[in-house]
Amino acid sequence: MLNGLGLLVAAAARPNAGLLLNLLVSGGVLFEAILLAIVYLSGSMMSRIVRRFLGLSARAAIVQQGFEILRAWRTLKVIAITLVIYLPDAFSLWRLVKAVGLTLGFSDILVLVGAASLSTLLPSGPAFLGTLQFAYALAIEFAGGARAIGIAAATLAQLCLLLPIALIAAGILAHGSGAALYAILARRHADDGQTDQ
Repeated sequence: MLNGLGLLVAAAARPNAGLLLNLLVSGGVLFEAILLAIVYLSGSMMSRIVRRFLGLSARAAIVQQGFEILRAWRTLKVIAITLVIYLPDAFSLWRLVKAVGLTLGFSDILVLVGAASLSTLLPSGPAFLGTLQFAYALAIEFAGGARAIGIAAATLAQLCLLLPIALIAAGILAHGSGAALYAILARRHADDGQTDQ
């Protein structure tokens, strides 16, 4: 939602933004339609309609139970936690782009965060190599900067943000799998010792 707001504000300030605004409106309408369908599926009216079809009744009850979280107060907690994560993430991306020589406005950073987030959904190499550069290049070019600045900022993000996390995770996995391998080998050695006797 914040990404759409950033795109709307940024597109309104650009002269040739008709396609961007059409894309934003289409995406917003599609998102709202899906959201309304989910809220509708989580209501009691849907369960009354589906009860007539015995084969769908059990499956619809499971889907309805899953969507009931949207009607609970926990949804507000999820939104609050999302903002707690989103704001530092946006600030770190703003600092990365500033480090390579371009200061982005509020709407442009929202577009960059949205593009960077969406680029992680595409199949890519390790640390989103390639797709992240492409997303940054497009977002920076949209903000009025050179594509090279976007590629440099994406590479800096991968080196400073993603690489340390990946190295720490690899160390944790290696340590955990090493302990598990040691336990398996010790158990096997103990079993071999008992069969020899």
